[in-house]
Amino acid sequence: MTIEQARVAMLREIRPPRQRPFRIETVAVPPLEPGAMLVKIAMAGVCGTDVHILHGKVPMQVPAILGHENVARVTAIGGMLPRYDITGRQIAIGDLITWLPKSCMQCYNCTILGDQAKCERRIGYGGWLPATRHPYLVGGFAAYAWLLPHSDVVVIPPDIRPEAVVLGDALRIMVHGLERIGGVHYGDTVVIQGSGAVGMMGMLLARDAGAGTVIVIGAPAARLELARAFGADEVLDISTTTSAERIARILALTHGRGADLVLECAGVPAAVTEGLEMVRIDGRYVIAGHYGDAGSVMINPHLINKKQITITGAWSAANRHFLRGLSLLRKLEVDRLVTHRYGLDEINEALIAAEGQAVLKAVIIP
Repeated sequence: MTIEQARVAMLREIRPPRQRPFRIETVAVPPLEPGAMLVKIAMAGVCGTDVHILHGKVPMQVPAILGHENVARVTAIGGMLPRYDITGRQIAIGDLITWLPKSCMQCYNCTILGDQAKCERRIGYGGWLPATRHPYLVGGFAAYAWLLPHSDVVVIPPDIRPEAVVLGDALRIMVHGLERIGGVHYGDTVVIQGSGAVGMMGMLLARDAGAGTVIVIGAPAARLELARAFGADEVLDISTTTSAERIARILALTHGRGADLVLECAGVPAAVTEGLEMVRIDGRYVIAGHYGDAGSVMINPHLINKKQITITGAWSAANRHFLRGLSLLRKLEVDRLVTHRYGLDEINEALIAAEGQAVLKAVIIP
């Protein structure tokens, strides 16, 4: 069966979610060139980055089709030659797949630094490819997507559910962050700042790696209750505590020393100032939540110097980080993490809910 048209949620103006910026439109499906694939979207995750885009905090050209956390069924493959995923597995019609940002593997950052996440010519679906040029269907908030030849595709193993895969974007970021900081050491006290999807993945990775105590700081209360259910030893609600109270509590829980490792997953500048106060001498701090420019914050460098804190940032991830995260994806109780499902026609409602933190993870099911 030839698919000639596809419904999409088109973003034509950058406006906040409550102004309902998405419109459902019909777009022609271009013919497939050799190596390209047409896929039917099974599920697309609503990410915090999508909310930042609508507030103008992440640069984006419009019109755009957002949705970069996608799971889909392969409908058609262009050309006669076989197509393989990044692990070397041949892709077949009907396979359940996801796809990752494509690094050029030729620029300075890719070849000299060996850092795919900072590729100078990286291709990202879900808004970073323009919806005004071929192949148009370049995001997951749609019925179908058109994948360019040589896109980095992963065939999803049968023991991993689609709901887990849409959490894989947050997971791979945290795999990357922990790799950059040297991992979680057995028995570590780990503090997670932020109780959204990225923070939840950080908590799960820390627990899986053998952390002795895991403390989650965030809001609202429902997210913190979920964090407890998934293994947090202690939760601190930012809506009912002050910064000074939270710092004092972390020190009390660590015999006055501070945490071995603090993961910033909140995207709030003030969290960085607070988090550095929570790190012990020779401790480590990962900034993973600031994808949008939320502004500056005052930091006293004497604190970093005196405590000899190691600090790193983690921006996106390389393919290996997603593949390493697959082992955790197999273990996730995804029905408790993917909390809300919306149809394509409900895309504006989904973004409003994500902005208001009424959901932990929402997905679009076209």
